[in-house]
Amino acid sequence: MQEALVYLVDDDQDVTRALACLLESVQLSSRVFHGGAAFLSELNTLNPYACVVLDLRMPELSGMEVLRVMRRRNQTMPAIILSAHGDVPTAVEAMRLGIVDFLQKPFNPEHFLETINIALRTARKNVHELERTQTLDVRMQKLSARERDVLTAMLGGSPSKVIAKELGISYKTVNVHRASVMRKLGVQSYQALMSTYSDYAKGLGVSPDEFEL
Repeated sequence: MQEALVYLVDDDQDVTRALACLLESVQLSSRVFHGGAAFLSELNTLNPYACVVLDLRMPELSGMEVLRVMRRRNQTMPAIILSAHGDVPTAVEAMRLGIVDFLQKPFNPEHFLETINIALRTARKNVHELERTQTLDVRMQKLSARERDVLTAMLGGSPSKVIAKELGISYKTVNVHRASVMRKLGVQSYQALMSTYSDYAKGLGVSPDEFEL
């Protein structure tokens, strides 16, 4: 995993310089963008183990506009909004878009650093979940079409005899496919299979009940 990083997006160089120094005092690296457009231009190549601090009021794009674009692009990077002119409707929308906190300037440095730590813990969790989803996707792709049919029936709770009748294959063949599915997905029990399938569906942003193999 890459080193944790904090992106600072603010047009005020004095503010970004002060925040960078504060982060450096606790051995946290940062990268500065002096505008929302510059940050968004690199959105797809940014360090996933990171969070972003957005100033609410900036000349080109406001912090809220940047946040909206991030969420529309399914970018889940934890975000913190800084503002000297916050209002309740803006704060409510920011929370709805999943920010970690909405900090009013001037803010307590210790509280800022604690908020950063919370954001980075969330980022680490997101990275782990993404890596797990990618691993499961590779395993799912190894299943044959027939194994997928058997897996779908297994997830529906059907026993081997019922699966054999539904698919028009022998009971023995069903059990061979069941064993192959379990081996390829790296699970050893039906409960583990259900949990793995649920994690995979959620990682793709789909409800397990609605997901189709």
